[in-house]
Amino acid sequence: MSLAPPATGDQTSSTVPLTVWPTLTDTQPGAIPPAAAARAIATFSQPDDLIVVIDGPVIIRDAAIHLHRRYTAVSRPTADTGGRAWPSPAGYAGLVIDYPPAGDPQTLLPAFVQTAGLLRPGGILLTVHTPTAGATDPLTTGITTARAAGLRYLQHIVVLTTPISGGRLHPAGHPHIPPGGLVVPVHTDLAVFTTAGGRRD
Repeated sequence: MSLAPPATGDQTSSTVPLTVWPTLTDTQPGAIPPAAAARAIATFSQPDDLIVVIDGPVIIRDAAIHLHRRYTAVSRPTADTGGRAWPSPAGYAGLVIDYPPAGDPQTLLPAFVQTAGLLRPGGILLTVHTPTAGATDPLTTGITTARAAGLRYLQHIVVLTTPISGGRLHPAGHPHIPPGGLVVPVHTDLAVFTTAGGRRD
């Protein structure tokens, strides 16, 4: 399976919009605060849409139910399941929210192709990424893989995971941050993609 990017409109030099969503509650970097979960669903789906969440938290389900969306949760295919596709209606989801695992684009591509197949024409894929100081950027890897799966990159959203106070961010201590570390993550990255054939084309 080739990782050559498809010939779609997002391959031009145009800038992909970057948006910052503030929060009122401290949340672990890589997670989505409750208000942001509701905002994402309200922004990227319609009341009659089916929302599919892949390996996501309960907060997404609660936000979907609150906003009167149809909701289903699925687990990512693994070696234990023989890599079979998840039992969800292909081609019907208006919004898929995915938490891709770490990996290189070649390894992740088959799952991204399956994920793209869940979306209806014009449907939205929202991928959730934990910031890292490692050599590999999960957001960049996800964008590369999603494009190779035939999806168009629409937007990058930075969801703050600590409130703004006095014009500054004051992150709470998290166990995975080494003492004295110079880089303290204070956000979750969301990448927004779409399929062809919708109102955003």
